Amino acid sequence: MSQKQTQHSQQVVATFRNKLPAALVSQLGDENFAMLELLVESAMSTAVLEELEKAADRVEKLSHEIRNFAEHYDA
Repeated sequence: MSQKQTQHSQQVVATFRNKLPAALVSQLGDENFAMLELLVESAMSTAVLEELEKAADRVEKLSHEIRNFAEHYDA
C-alpha cells in the first residue's frame, strides 16, 4: 500500500476520532483506532485496485478493437 494511502487513512481516522467524546475515545483505546486505520487503508486499496482492473479491461478491449480495425482496414 502506498504511503499516500497510509497517510490518508490516518487522517480519516484522526478526523473520526476528533468527533467522538473524549470518554469514548479513551474507552475505545489506541489499538482499536489503529485497527480502524488498517481497515480504512485496506478498503481504499481494494477500491483502487478494482478501478485499475476496470481500466485495464477497457484498454484491453480497445486494443482488440484497434487490432481488428487494422486487420480489416482496406486502404
